[in-house]
Amino acid sequence: MSVEYPYLAASFRLEIDTLTAVDFAECTGLSVDVGVEEYLEGGENRFPHRFPSRMSTPNLVLKRGATTDRSLWDWFEEYVQTKSGQMRPLDGQVLLLAANGGTEGPLTAVRGWSFRRGWPVKITGPDFNAMSAAVAIESLEIAHHGLSLILPRRAS
Repeated sequence: MSVEYPYLAASFRLEIDTLTAVDFAECTGLSVDVGVEEYLEGGENRFPHRFPSRMSTPNLVLKRGATTDRSLWDWFEEYVQTKSGQMRPLDGQVLLLAANGGTEGPLTAVRGWSFRRGWPVKITGPDFNAMSAAVAIESLEIAHHGLSLILPRRAS
């Protein structure tokens, strides 16, 4: 009998259709909720009937150390630059990276979540504090039209 240990959530990679893949240190919003609608039936006083309703997903929020890569800022800036205020929605995926075969070695994608028609709704540059030697963190928030679990191919 083999024991399967959980992956350490140490690094995430964001891959979006035509943009450069970017690694992140933190990711939130990988969830899907199904709403519940209650129906109160006349004469039935013990409980309300409950039915599934709309599915909803929160925005993805990814954080990383600031680098020289501008691809995500440029994607967000398209909205500001276009006269019609249009945003170009793109498909993408967030991949959980883990060491292949243990705690050491190259990082490979072991699990992923794909999203459809995502677009950046908020991008935040780092906070600066001369009294701290912390990493300059920037964040990106992506709205999207659905999330699904994917299992990347494993290296053999």
